[in-house]
Amino acid sequence: GTKLGPILFLAMINDLDVKPHATDIWKFVDDISTSENITKGSNSKFQFCIDTINSWASCNLMKLNPKKCKELRVCFLRESPDLSPLLIDGHALEVVRSHKVLGLVIQNDLKWNAHIESVVSKASKRLYIIRILRRGRVPVEDLLSIYFALIPSVLEYCCVVWHHAPPLYLADELERVQKRALRIILPGYSYREALAQLGCSRLDERRERHCLNTMKRIEIEGPLSKYVPLSRAS
Repeated sequence: GTKLGPILFLAMINDLDVKPHATDIWKFVDDISTSENITKGSNSKFQFCIDTINSWASCNLMKLNPKKCKELRVCFLRESPDLSPLLIDGHALEVVRSHKVLGLVIQNDLKWNAHIESVVSKASKRLYIIRILRRGRVPVEDLLSIYFALIPSVLEYCCVVWHHAPPLYLADELERVQKRALRIILPGYSYREALAQLGCSRLDERRERHCLNTMKRIEIEGPLSKYVPLSRAS
């Protein structure tokens, strides 16, 4: 509950290491995700990884909750292999088709339908605030500021990861949220007219700019280049 709490927790979990049982591990405050690549014909060693994490938690006087731990399987074979269930203290982990990881909904088929459905639902609920303020005769300039404060951040979260992946109909679902918002702010205007009148851009254009700006920062000598392997940064 304190500002220092997350920092102290990060310092504590920094010594958690699951290699060589897992490929990667991601730690963020009290959230830990790990993965394993299983090549065709090989066996999974992931239970050893789970046991390592569980033992580490016990040594640090913590207990994993099997009900909150999920297993997501991504398979590119025509027939999925028969894998043994992962266990925590004898309890099998639930195998899910999708799961939210640091705000992104990852599906087992690596599509983005579930994520976009999630952000569209969340952003659409916030339109109610703009609608109520519009009825209260809040000026258009203030409504626009409130819109940008509440909604695009939801629709564009981590867009550099998924922007070019969804099909057109999913991109239209995102754009439709902004269309509804501008219809509330400027009733009687078409979408194109409202964009011009308010000096706004389409959401797909904004996402494209986010991607370009991120790529520039990843380039060699850019501020993010040190986080990307040299072969990929070049």
